[in-house]
Amino acid sequence: MPVFSSEGVSIAYEVEGEGQPILLIHGFSATSEDNWVRTGWVQALTRARFKVVRFDLRGHGKSEKLYEPGDYATEKMTGDAIALLDHLGIGQADLMGFSMGAGIAMRLAARHGERFGKVVLAGMGSRALEPGKPGNPIAEALEADDPSSVGDRSARAFRLYAENLGQDLKAIAACAREPRRGGVREAAAAINNEVLVIAGARDDLAGDPQALAALMPNGRAEVIPGTDHMFALPNPMFKGAVMDFLTGWV
Repeated sequence: MPVFSSEGVSIAYEVEGEGQPILLIHGFSATSEDNWVRTGWVQALTRARFKVVRFDLRGHGKSEKLYEPGDYATEKMTGDAIALLDHLGIGQADLMGFSMGAGIAMRLAARHGERFGKVVLAGMGSRALEPGKPGNPIAEALEADDPSSVGDRSARAFRLYAENLGQDLKAIAACAREPRRGGVREAAAAINNEVLVIAGARDDLAGDPQALAALMPNGRAEVIPGTDHMFALPNPMFKGAVMDFLTGWV
């Protein structure tokens, strides 16, 4: 993957296809390859005449590893995305994020709506409106010497997933320790773009997408039956609903 410098941080990215640009933002502890290539999204989007721009978030994949929670502040994560569009000379693009990437995409649309067309917030819903729980089991799982000692099943799953992708666990833990929950209602209300909020019916990490979409002036929601958070992206019904939204069929 080629790299560019975003305020001194090396960010790895890829551009594939020709047509309407769309920026893809992967989820926490993932990579752009795992979220968007392995699951068939790049193939589907390029076939539909999109120019797909994807990148590894700072601390993830082939991008530079950083070890202070403040390095992963929302302003810095969104700044990397805008810097990439500027680097590529793209004035406006559609936008899709998954999970933590959806949170970043929501704030991008709220603060830089003129840079984006249609927006997809995938694997995100009412849980984003809830206050954070005490403690940080995911960061603690990533920092644990022995993953088998981690009692929280969800946190252990993130640890094993990150390990399987060969992530730098210390960098991913630092990302987990940066709080990003505040201001969700205000950000949602500030988005004037057309937005699709979509999640699986069994996605306990996201919650109900309708509750979040209802806060947006031009938001709509889709619930995909039978799927959860981890299997949402490869789900054909999930992909079909997003592609219909992006291509104007709905």
